[in-house]
Amino acid sequence: MSRRLTITITLALITFLTPSSWSGTSGTRESRFGVYSHGFRIGEMFSTNSSGSDATADTLKYSSSTNIDANFIVSSYRLENHEEALVAKGGTLRYSRSSNENGRSTQVNGTLENNAFVVTVSENNASRVLTFPRDHYEYTTMECPELHLKKEGDRMSARLLDLETLEIVTRRYTWVRSEELQVGTMKYIFRVIDFEDKNKKCRRWIKPDTIGAIIARQEGHGKTGSYSVRLVAYRSR
Repeated sequence: MSRRLTITITLALITFLTPSSWSGTSGTRESRFGVYSHGFRIGEMFSTNSSGSDATADTLKYSSSTNIDANFIVSSYRLENHEEALVAKGGTLRYSRSSNENGRSTQVNGTLENNAFVVTVSENNASRVLTFPRDHYEYTTMECPELHLKKEGDRMSARLLDLETLEIVTRRYTWVRSEELQVGTMKYIFRVIDFEDKNKKCRRWIKPDTIGAIIARQEGHGKTGSYSVRLVAYRSR
């Protein structure tokens, strides 16, 4: 299993926070997902979204932990990953990621400061700093710009700071259709959204709610493989 495929699985799901659709209602949502590749369940992910406020703005907080342990005939792969983010109506304020991938550790920390998102990456006993001016991108992958689409068939493009690849890409979105899915004991109508950029192509089942958005399912394909992620348990409190 390739490194790119697994990181895509992990970070494709961080886009649960969408302040543009958030009503300001307080609460917490906990979700558990199964991660699949080549028809096999290879891991799971737990995430928590909660609303709150800091000194200057209403915010949404996100935290997730992912564990992948894949053993195939010709290869094996292990990943432990933890991510956190703080998002306000104006966009992502902070982001952090720590991972251990087949024994290799990586730490990423990003903060919006002086009208730029500044990211420090530490790996292989070395550090580097990347700076992304705020006016060079519209959203980060911590947000869900596709929820700005008004109706089925609508399309849009956005400049996105991809926190997986740490670069700005142009991502294109299409609202394909709406589909009813069961989550726990309840049924909901989800928007089926296709999106793609130069690194990946995905289909996502998503709906807005009062604490950001719910993603029930995502299927994707990157440069080196495909994956599927499915919501298996959900609790709101």
